[in-house]
Amino acid sequence: MARDALPGIVRTPAELRRARHALRLSAGGLAKMVRVEDGRTVRRWEAGEREIPGPVSVLMETAMDFLGQLEGIEQQLEMLRSGKMRSGSMSWGGKRIDTTETDVARLSQAKSSLESALAILTRQPSREVNWYTLKRATPQREVGVKDEWFVPTEINPEAALAYFEKYEGFGEGLEIHDDSDGPAEFFLERREVLRTQIGMQQKLRAGTLIETIPVRRI
Repeated sequence: MARDALPGIVRTPAELRRARHALRLSAGGLAKMVRVEDGRTVRRWEAGEREIPGPVSVLMETAMDFLGQLEGIEQQLEMLRSGKMRSGSMSWGGKRIDTTETDVARLSQAKSSLESALAILTRQPSREVNWYTLKRATPQREVGVKDEWFVPTEINPEAALAYFEKYEGFGEGLEIHDDSDGPAEFFLERREVLRTQIGMQQKLRAGTLIETIPVRRI
């Protein structure tokens, strides 16, 4: 979702139009969100033919705030997952402990919560996330060679494969494999996401297996 120059204030027709486009809503979709009869009312607001009601402005400004927070989280996740940024904390002995994996899980949970809140706010269908693990069909078990990769929260198998392509070195591409074309090179496990509250943080872990999907390189 393109979120360049999100309008912080939504009071003018142009700002309303930009905010609607940022949410990827049609005029009818925005009408449903703000509970007016149909998209014709929204188009009149955007044309300046009618004044934008105050509650509509407040609702859209809240949505823009959610989008801005999501943008910041996504940027942090990209840097952590790509290795451009590492996080850590100091132990009592003065040793630095790498907390990157924990922070990725924490930010992924925050992203999921914001996406759910935004789905409720815009009255769109919420999207359930799952834990995805990509495994070699035949583990190599060699030093320095990975046999498993995981992503804590993704909305569907295609999104998980896109993540592995971008961040785990599968730049040549991955796709769901038809068993009739021969044995699969990998298997993608889709599991529930289990959340455990530890102090002020939530720890994510893989739960019950939902399905196993054969995958191959493109």
